Amino acid sequence: MRRIITALVAVAILVGYGFTHMSQVQSTFAALSRAPSSFGWGAPPPLPFGLGASSATATAVVAPPPPFAVIQDYANRVIARTNRYRQQNGCPPLKENAILMGTAQAHSEDMAIHDFVGHNSSDGTTAWDRIEQAGYHYSLVAENVAWGQSTPEQAVDAWFNETPPNDLHRQNILNCKLQDIGVGYYYLANDPGKITAHSYWTQDFGTLQGQ
Repeated sequence: MRRIITALVAVAILVGYGFTHMSQVQSTFAALSRAPSSFGWGAPPPLPFGLGASSATATAVVAPPPPFAVIQDYANRVIARTNRYRQQNGCPPLKENAILMGTAQAHSEDMAIHDFVGHNSSDGTTAWDRIEQAGYHYSLVAENVAWGQSTPEQAVDAWFNETPPNDLHRQNILNCKLQDIGVGYYYLANDPGKITAHSYWTQDFGTLQGQ
């Protein structure tokens, strides 16, 4: 009987933490939806497709997010490796943008917690609408997502080493018209859903209107 009571208490703690963390995710997206919005000219370029978010559901157990220092270090390494590839191919380096850092991080967390990979959010919001709503009013925007790679270098290399015609992620990295970047990383230690990748990566690229 004591073991049963102990197990029930442990389950209650896990479920309570999961709901608490989910509220943080929901509040993040609510804040994005309240951000000022105005549409840029033209349509965004086609985005590479992942598995859709139409059947996204919350995973059974939500682990604490990675420490901020780890997220920042991994983001710095993704940006550095991306810029190295760009400069090797005649493109100027991308600049870190605070808004894109926020949208990319929120999307990686959304994919991990809601058990999907793709460019639409779990609520169906497209990548370009998500970025616009956050306050980044762009003339050009693109996004790369990846899952399963354990290091920043592996994630960037997976995108960059694609071969035509299936090389849209590589094309985004080598699009010299893009100027800004944000990077998101989320690690889910206990990943019990259909997609058990554990590591979820996002690159958001953009060029502001008038730039």
